[in-house]
Amino acid sequence: MSRPKSNRIVFEPPLYKVFVPKGDTGRPPEKVRISLDEFEAVRLADYKGLTHEKASESMEISRSTFTRLIEKARKKIADIVINGKELVIEGGNVHFRNNIIQCLDCSNLIKTKMEECVTECPTCHSHNLMNFAVSFGHGDCCTHV
Repeated sequence: MSRPKSNRIVFEPPLYKVFVPKGDTGRPPEKVRISLDEFEAVRLADYKGLTHEKASESMEISRSTFTRLIEKARKKIADIVINGKELVIEGGNVHFRNNIIQCLDCSNLIKTKMEECVTECPTCHSHNLMNFAVSFGHGDCCTHV
């Protein structure tokens, strides 16, 4: 029996969950799912330019685990781009360090620490807010990281 996967640390939820190729092939694109920890590996290594050592420390995983994660994510991204597939970001054993709250009235994005409770938009004072961490199935569990 394999060891249970430990939770990986993700800086904050992604702003977008789905990317669809543009163009019409006459059929809906096949979906490829990338986990939140694979997304974070790509963000740290390819977008931020961190070494595998630094990125693995940020995610609180071993360097070898990070290397496996980034290789898996890159292979999926290559498949998406080359074969025109839909990218869906979801799932994975993660906890968020930070969160993003969006005001549904004025579209303001509020970046917070997970433990901060935001109930009102600082721009328009609306209470009509969307919690990105909760939309990925996280919330209270991540405030104790």
